[in-house]
Amino acid sequence: MTSRLPEVLPRIGAAGSRSAGLHGSDDAPASPPRPRALQQFLVLRWIGTMGALLMGVGGLGAGALPVINSPFRLAPGGDLMARMLQASSSIVLIGVAFIVLAWALMWRYVGESAVTTGALKRTFAAWALPIALTAPLFTQDIYSYLAQGSIVAQGLDPYEAGPVQLLGTEHHLARSVPFIWANSPSPYGPVALGIAAFISRVTQDSIVFGVLAHRGVNLAAIVLAGWAVSHMARRCGVRPATALWLGLLNPLTLLHLVGGIHNEAIMLGLALAGLEIGFRGIDRLTAGRAVPGYLMLSVSLFLISCAGMVKVTGFIGLGFVGMTYAHRLRLRGRPPALAVGQAIVVATVGLIASVALMTWVSGINLGWATGQGGAASIRSWMSITTDIGVIFGFIGEALGLGDHSEAMLIITRGAGLVVSLAFLVRMLLATFAGRIHPVGGLGVSTFVLVILFPVVHPWYMLWAILPLATWANRPFFRIAVVAYSTLMSFFVLPRGLALSAQTVLTIYLQGAVAAAIIGAGGWFLLRRLKVIA
Repeated sequence: MTSRLPEVLPRIGAAGSRSAGLHGSDDAPASPPRPRALQQFLVLRWIGTMGALLMGVGGLGAGALPVINSPFRLAPGGDLMARMLQASSSIVLIGVAFIVLAWALMWRYVGESAVTTGALKRTFAAWALPIALTAPLFTQDIYSYLAQGSIVAQGLDPYEAGPVQLLGTEHHLARSVPFIWANSPSPYGPVALGIAAFISRVTQDSIVFGVLAHRGVNLAAIVLAGWAVSHMARRCGVRPATALWLGLLNPLTLLHLVGGIHNEAIMLGLALAGLEIGFRGIDRLTAGRAVPGYLMLSVSLFLISCAGMVKVTGFIGLGFVGMTYAHRLRLRGRPPALAVGQAIVVATVGLIASVALMTWVSGINLGWATGQGGAASIRSWMSITTDIGVIFGFIGEALGLGDHSEAMLIITRGAGLVVSLAFLVRMLLATFAGRIHPVGGLGVSTFVLVILFPVVHPWYMLWAILPLATWANRPFFRIAVVAYSTLMSFFVLPRGLALSAQTVLTIYLQGAVAAAIIGAGGWFLLRRLKVIA
C-alpha cells in the first residue's frame, strides 16, 4: 500500500472533476512559442505598468487619505478641491482600466511556453510596486489596523471597546478610523493584531510609515501565496503560469490586497502555504519518512491556524489537510472511523497548541473567538442572504405586519451559514473518500461560503479564486473569474467613501472617456509600429 501513497494527491485531483464539475481535463501541453508571443505579452505588461503608475499618481490625491498628518492632502478648498478629487479619481480609474485590459488579454499568452512563471512574477512586481507606494486605495480599513495595533502596543484590550474609546477622540490614529469601526472592538485574531502592534512599535504610530509597513507585510504574504499556488497547480495538472495569472495578477488582488491593504492577504498567504507544506508532509509520510513528514504536517497546522487567527475563515484549511491525512491512513488499511478520528485529534491538537502559542507570544486574549459578529451589522447588497432578509422584511412591512427586517436577517443569514456548513462537510467527506482534491474542495467550499456570507465585499471572492486557480481547468471557470474581476474592479471608488451621485457620475464619465481616447490612440500607435498584429 505504501508504494501507492505518493500518488494519492494527483489521483484525488483527477477524481475531483467528476464530483464538482469544475476541474475538467488537464491543461494541454504548452504549445511551442510563437515568434511574437513573448513580445506581445511584454507589451501588455507595459500597458498594465502604465496603469499602475497612473493609479500611483492619482492615488496621492484620490486615495483614502488620513484625516490629519496627511503628506498628500490638497490645500485648496471648495470647488477647486472637488475638481481635483474628481480628476484624481478619474486618473485612478483609467489606471484600473489599463490593468484590467492588460490582464484579460494576457489569457491568450499564459499558455505559451515562452511566458514562464518568472515572467508572471516580474509582471506582478512591475504592477504592484507603483500601487504599493501610493496612498491607501478603495478603503479606509488600514486606519483601523493602525489604531488597533497602537491599542495592543500600549497593553490595552482591543476586544473591550473601539479605537475612539481606548485611544481617545483626539488621538491622530483614532481620528482616521472609519466611522463604522470607530466604536467597534477588533474582530481580528492575535496574529493580525500582533503584526499591527509590532508595526506600531517600530514606526512609533507614524501613519505614513505604518501604511508602508502594512503594505510590505501584505506583499510578502501575496508572494508566499504565489509560491503555494505555483506548486499546488502542478499537483492538480494546471500550468503554474495560468494559476499565477488568474490569482496573483488578478486585478482584485492588486487593487484590494495591495492597494487596499486588507488582512485577507495575510490570511491567504498563511493558509495556502500551510496547505502546500501539509501536502508535502503527507507525501513524506507516504514514502515512509515519518520524522520530516510529521514535522511538516505540524508546520502546516501551525500556519493554517495562524491564518485563522487573522480571520476565522482561515481555519477551514485545517479540515482539508486533516481529511487528506485521514485519506492516507485509510489507504494504509486503517478503518474509516479510526482514520477520521485520528485526523481530527491531530488537527485539534495542532490548533490548540498554535492558539496557545500565539496567545502567549502576542499577549492578546481570546476575545477574538467571541467577537466575530460586529461586521454583521452592515447590510451588504452583495450578500444574497442579506438581500433576501431585507426583501422579506420590506414585504412584511408593506403588508402591515410591522418591521421585522432584523428578525428576517437573523433567519436568512443563519440559514445561509447552515447551508455553507453542510456543503463544507460534504467537501470534507469527498476529500476523505478521494473523490476531490483537497484544494478543489477548499475552493468550492469557500466559494459557497462567500456566496451565502452575511457580509460580502468584492475582494472576498479571492478566498475561493486563489485555491480554485490551482485546480479548476475549464474555460467556463476562467471566463467567470475574468468577468467578475473586471466588473468588481470598477465597483469601489478610490477614496472608499460614499460621494454624491453627481460626483460619482462625473468621475466615471471622465475616466471612461479618457481611457477610451488613450486606449484607441495607443492601439493605433502599436499597430503602426507593428508591435501587435
